[in-house]
Amino acid sequence: MSTSTAIAEAAERDLESARPKVPFKSPTYPLRTHFGERAQLEERLRSCEERLLAVRQKLDSLGSQSDRAGLERLYFQMLGARDQIAEAVRRLPLETGALYDEDRERYEEAVAAFERTFRRWESGGR
Repeated sequence: MSTSTAIAEAAERDLESARPKVPFKSPTYPLRTHFGERAQLEERLRSCEERLLAVRQKLDSLGSQSDRAGLERLYFQMLGARDQIAEAVRRLPLETGALYDEDRERYEEAVAAFERTFRRWESGGR
């Protein structure tokens, strides 16, 4: 056995011991480390859905008032923001690296849009 073969075999053994023992998973794929955030994200989504339920109930009780169209528009904007939050909540715990950063930014923007629209709803659509 030549020295280059011995070195190559030793390097292979070192690589094998460093690799995780999980089959069907690439050792170069980054670890998912954001699973702990799931509860907090789901709580934020639940809060948005509860407020939307209250908004819907109030909207239903308004009947056909003159400012109903503007309030309905705000309601549908909140639904859109809630959908974006729900998508981010689904994806964020599973992402890593730059994808996580992009999804986190989208999540924060969706939350800000929901809060901004909800404040407009509370002020009567002005």
